[in-house]
Formats: sequence, C-alpha cells, structure tokens
Amino acid sequence: MNASEFDSKVKGFVANCEAGRAEDWLGLVVVANFVRRRCDVADNDEVKRLSLKVVRILMERGFRAGQFERYGDSKLILWPNQAPDAVVARIDREWDPVKGDPTINDICWFE
Repeated sequence: MNASEFDSKVKGFVANCEAGRAEDWLGLVVVANFVRRRCDVADNDEVKRLSLKVVRILMERGFRAGQFERYGDSKLILWPNQAPDAVVARIDREWDPVKGDPTINDICWFE
C-alpha cells in the first residue's frame, strides 16, 4: 500500500471515529486492528509505526488518551499529558511489537 492509499484509509477511519466518539471509547487495539487488517500490514514493527501515526492524527483532532482502572469501568482516567508528542511517546514506550498488537486491556483508550 502506498502512502496515498494509507492516508485515504486513515482519513476514513478517523472520520468514523469522530462520528462515534460520543457513544463509546476507542481502544488502541482498534487502531492496531485497523492498520493490520484494513491496511494489510503484517509486520509487527510496521503495525506499531503506522498505528502511532494514526494515534497522532487522533490526538491532533481532539481525542484524549487514558486508561480504565479496570476493563468495563465507565470512567476513563485521562493521562496527565495530552500533548500528541507525549501520548505517542508513552504508547511507543509501552508497546512491545515482539509481543504482537495490544489487546483490549492494553496501554490506552481514546475518547
């Protein structure tokens, strides 16, 4: 997939996220799944790299990152630093591509 195709797919993904963000939270797992399946990326390092690009776009569009104390909680505890660079750096530190993609309870969620 070339950069133009990726950018087009990301634009659609972000638009869908924005349309539904008042109803639910978006897990990092969804971002990784989007990159792996919709963008047809198999390499774990590349999934992480491209997912971080998507995260940056989401943050620049006003999404906020945080975690739940326990999965299923109804209140997202926002990370103190919501700057896109800080969020991307934190995810980059916490995501080990050797272990594969984040799961539903891993790293963060976005609202």
